[in-house]
Amino acid sequence: MVLDTTETRLNRVENDIETLRTTQAKILLHLDSYSKTLNETRDIADENRQRLDRIENRLKLMDDRLKQMEDRQNEMANDLKRNTDRLDSIERVTLENSAAIHENRIILLSVATSMGLTFEKPGGDD
Repeated sequence: MVLDTTETRLNRVENDIETLRTTQAKILLHLDSYSKTLNETRDIADENRQRLDRIENRLKLMDDRLKQMEDRQNEMANDLKRNTDRLDSIERVTLENSAAIHENRIILLSVATSMGLTFEKPGGDD
């Protein structure tokens, strides 16, 4: 009697095919999961890139604004120096004028004394 192994072989082949199909389905599920994760990661990276672009644009605007403020500060410092120099000049001229008036008063008092004149302050008995 010859053993017929054909059915056993067919069962074994069918089991192997079913195992391969199951394994293939699992691999495809993993690939789908990886693909989904990669797509989500790409979308997140794109959103982050857009956010980064907006932040860089804001930073550039802030840098431009800072430069404008620095320029304005320099203008104000120059204006302040010019005004300080002008005030110093006015103060110097005022002191020179005050000294000239005081000197003229002394000269006039000397002239008046030598001529025998007396001076009264206007506006009262002070």
